[in-house]
Amino acid sequence: MEAWYGIEDDEPTVIENGADLDALLDRMVVDGQGFDVPPLAELSHQGPGGWLVSYVGIDPRRGKGFMTYADPAGSVASFNGCADIKAVDYDYMGHRRQIPASAELLLGDVRKAVHELVATGGRPGCVAWQEHAEVE
Repeated sequence: MEAWYGIEDDEPTVIENGADLDALLDRMVVDGQGFDVPPLAELSHQGPGGWLVSYVGIDPRRGKGFMTYADPAGSVASFNGCADIKAVDYDYMGHRRQIPASAELLLGDVRKAVHELVATGGRPGCVAWQEHAEVE
């Protein structure tokens, strides 16, 4: 799996295992402490079995984050069970991206879901998902 994160990175970071993923997530936590807008990373994989793209946002100051997942079958965003569609900002390589507040989870749940993604190469089953994650 490849991760695009740092605006200064010319190449993606290769994520081969949980330790590689933890290094990326820990970097996002540290960076997020000093950013005005919390950071977002893109994880992707393309291979003989198909493709997937996942966005992961980490907001260490609020203890929250989110995850999206897309493959040829469709796309979904994490879901915390509430109907709040207020926009929450995250930053992807210097560009603000908005997600609905209903997509934000506790950081521990986001970390667990991303680890499941890396381990299985498929949509994590440890969190709830929503289709059509719209913002106000």
